[in-house]
Amino acid sequence: MFSPIQFVFIAAIVLYLLDSIWEVGSIFSPNKFSKRLADYFLLSGLSVHCAFLIIISSQSGTLPISTLFESSTFYLSLIVLLSVILKFLYRLQSLTPFVMPIVTGFSIAAVTLVKNDLALTADLKTFWLFAHIIPIFLGYASFTISFIFSIMYLTMERQLKKKSFGPLFESLPSLETLDALMWKTITMGFPLLTIGLISGTVWAKTTNILGLLWYLDPKVLLGSLTWLIYAAILHLRLGASFHGTKVAIVTIVGFVIVMLTFIGPFLMGHKQHGYEKSSLILEQEIIIPEEPGMIKVES
Repeated sequence: MFSPIQFVFIAAIVLYLLDSIWEVGSIFSPNKFSKRLADYFLLSGLSVHCAFLIIISSQSGTLPISTLFESSTFYLSLIVLLSVILKFLYRLQSLTPFVMPIVTGFSIAAVTLVKNDLALTADLKTFWLFAHIIPIFLGYASFTISFIFSIMYLTMERQLKKKSFGPLFESLPSLETLDALMWKTITMGFPLLTIGLISGTVWAKTTNILGLLWYLDPKVLLGSLTWLIYAAILHLRLGASFHGTKVAIVTIVGFVIVMLTFIGPFLMGHKQHGYEKSSLILEQEIIIPEEPGMIKVES
């Protein structure tokens, strides 16, 4: 079933679920659902989530992205952390009611990946873990928040067209503010993605882990497509006509590509983009010496 450590993450999910209920409830029924209690659930859940990551990181001796489950939980923690920072920095009380239900759903889905057999090979447990993967994850988190702002923008726009000036409308920032926030989060994520892709290119060419045709690796292609989409958004943003609804729609498309890039190698089988079945990794660590009947296992 689950290990004691994994139950720590489940505790974080419970707190995220309670926060989601209170976040949404505070919009439509503020007398019954306190925003202060919602903040308590949010910060408590994030603290437990971070504690879980610290524990598994200390046990593995590396960053908590060695498996698909760990990668997913690390990615989700960055989304929550970034949303908390933006919420209190810009006083965006309406951000987390959109973010946390999505994070909670993704967290529950991540639990199903506990028994996934894919793990990082030793080639990624090096400097490249920091130079390539960390900027990529931070970029993905920024693009996820820009996706949330896009949803908020389209929701606000719909409320205006329907002239529905209820609690949801009153809780949302103006269209101008949401447009600016989409721009800021994309601007923040794009350099991080660029750094991650450049360092990944150097890693692939120097280690030859993906072979001579490394540029045809599915995740490399999807990552390049993601970069082109957000580069196009930033370029078109210079034009006066490209903003608002157009940016929101293209940002949603970019987020779909981000998700495909993130889970792509795991859907394609083992030994894709530096991942192998953990059982195969263990087999590679077993060395059979010349003397029969003896097996030496190297750590």
